[in-house]
Amino acid sequence: MFRKELHTLVIEKLVPGGFGLGRLVDGIVVLVRYVLPGEQVLVREVKRRKDYISATLLDVVTPSPNRINPPCPIYGRCGGCDLQHAAASAQLHLKKNILLESLQRAAGDIFSRPGIPVKVPIASPDQFGYRQRIRLHVDGEGRFGFFRPESHLIEPVEECLLAKDGLNHVLRALHGNENFAGLVPCSTAIELLFNPSGNETIMLLYFKRRPRPADCLHANELASDLEKISAILMQVEGYGLYNPRQRAFVKTPPILSHSIRIGEFQAELKISWEAGGFSQVNLDQNKNLVALVLDMLATGPHGSVLDLYCGYGNFSVPAAHIAGKVLGIDEQNGAIRSARRNVAVAGIQNCVFERKQVQGGVRALLDAGETFDTIILDPPRLGAPDIVHLLPGLCAEQIIYISCNPSTLARDLALLHKYGYMLFSLVPVDMFPQTHHLESVALLKRTFS
Repeated sequence: MFRKELHTLVIEKLVPGGFGLGRLVDGIVVLVRYVLPGEQVLVREVKRRKDYISATLLDVVTPSPNRINPPCPIYGRCGGCDLQHAAASAQLHLKKNILLESLQRAAGDIFSRPGIPVKVPIASPDQFGYRQRIRLHVDGEGRFGFFRPESHLIEPVEECLLAKDGLNHVLRALHGNENFAGLVPCSTAIELLFNPSGNETIMLLYFKRRPRPADCLHANELASDLEKISAILMQVEGYGLYNPRQRAFVKTPPILSHSIRIGEFQAELKISWEAGGFSQVNLDQNKNLVALVLDMLATGPHGSVLDLYCGYGNFSVPAAHIAGKVLGIDEQNGAIRSARRNVAVAGIQNCVFERKQVQGGVRALLDAGETFDTIILDPPRLGAPDIVHLLPGLCAEQIIYISCNPSTLARDLALLHKYGYMLFSLVPVDMFPQTHHLESVALLKRTFS
C-alpha cells in the first residue's frame, strides 16, 4: 500500500484538462490543479498511475507573477472554475499554449513546425457574469449546487460569479424557499436559463417521476414568489416536458432569443432556441465567434455552404447573408425546429435545414453526388471522427471547424491533413473565462483539386 507522499516540484506548463505538469527528480510526471507555470509548489499524492501521479496542491512556495487572489469564496471547492487564480491576460496565453500542446501531441510531425498559424486569442467581453445558463445538481439528501472537483459530491452555492445577474437573483432566492424545498427532493438537476430578450429566467427541473398535484402547487407558488421567473417546467425522463401551470405535458418548450448584427451588412438578426436545447453560454462572445466564422467564410468560395451539427442555425442563418445557398443538418428535432423558425422570421429564402443523423446525412449527400464550396463543422466535444473521412468526397475548397475540445480538434485536424486539407488559420476564442475550456475555430484549405 503506497503512502500519500509530499513532494516539492516546479510546474513546467499547463496541459489539456487544465492540469499543471511538474516532475519529480526521477522524472515521474505529476499533475496538479490550481497552479501556474514556473511556480514551486508543495503537493500531496492522491493516486500513482502507470505514467504519472495525480496530486493535490498544499502550498505555493514560489508564486507566479501572474497569480491573483481568486474572487470566488468557494473557489477550489466548486469544480466549475479552475483558472480564477490567474490574471485574465495570463489565462489567454495559457489556453493558447494548451491548444498548441494538443496539436503537437496529436500530430507532432504536422504541427510542431515553426510558424503554426495560431492567432492571438479573442478575449471575452466579460470575465465574469457572462453565463446565460447554469446547471445545479441535486444529491440524495436534497442538497443542490455544483459538483466538487473530480467528484459527484455537492458544493452548495448561493451565487455563481460566472452567471448573469438575473440567474443569481433567482439562485439566492431559492435558499430557504419552502415551495422550492418541496420540489428539490424530486429532482436530479436544476437548470436556470436567462432569456436576454425578456430579461427573465426560466427554471427547468429534471424530475425523477411524473409530477403530482402537490408538485404543481409548489411550482406555481414558487413562480409567484419569484417575480424574475417567467416559467417553471419539469423534464421527466421517458415522458417529456411538463408544464405545471397547465398540468399537462407540452410539445413545444418556451423560446429564448437574442439579436446579433451581421458585419458590414449591419443587418440585425433575431436568433431563438428552445429552453433545454443547446446554446452557447456566453452570448456576447458568441457574437464575436459568429463574426469570425463569417470572415473566414468570405475568404474562399461560398456559393454553396454545408453546416454540419448546425443546431438552431447559429452559423447557418448569418451565413445565408453572404452565401448563395446554405444547407444545415442536425439530428436534434428541437434544434431544427428553431433553425427553421429563425430563417422564417428573418425572411431568408436560401437556407434550408434537414433533421438527420449527421453521418447519415453526409452519406446521403455523397450518394446524390452533391458538392459544396465550404463546409462549416461544429461537432460536440467528442469531435467528428465518424465523418472526417467522408468530407473530402464533398469537394469543399475550405472547411471551417469550430471546436470546444482541443484534444479532439487536434485529432480531427491531423486526419483532415491526411486527406489533403492544410491548416490555414487557427483562432482561439475564450468562450469560458476562469476555466481551462476553450473554443477554437480552424480554417482549412484544400491543397489538391
